[in-house]
Amino acid sequence: MNPGAVYTLERGAEVLGTLTVTGAGPFAIDASFEPTPAFDPYRVLFDEDARYAHLIAQDDAPALLEQAGAIQESLLALNLVLRREGNVGFRTFLLSIEGAGASFRPLTPEEEPL
Repeated sequence: MNPGAVYTLERGAEVLGTLTVTGAGPFAIDASFEPTPAFDPYRVLFDEDARYAHLIAQDDAPALLEQAGAIQESLLALNLVLRREGNVGFRTFLLSIEGAGASFRPLTPEEEPL
């Protein structure tokens, strides 16, 4: 993944924000995140996801893991899309947004036409 690549985060016809790739690690792609006003209704869900990620880092109790999994399922159920120039991107991915930072992990190895 090339640093500087820009993706729009979309739900249906709404653009929720822009992710600009800053780097890539073995498990996720790091990006800066600039939300649009359309992101506001979803912010609480992403904040809760980030909170549970921090909790699990300290305590992997089954109840915490179950709740974190439910939050991830809620995020996946939003059917978000990451779209890059050329109308390609990802339909299935894990996404974490915390303030002005984000990371995502595609669940498919290659971008696909959108």
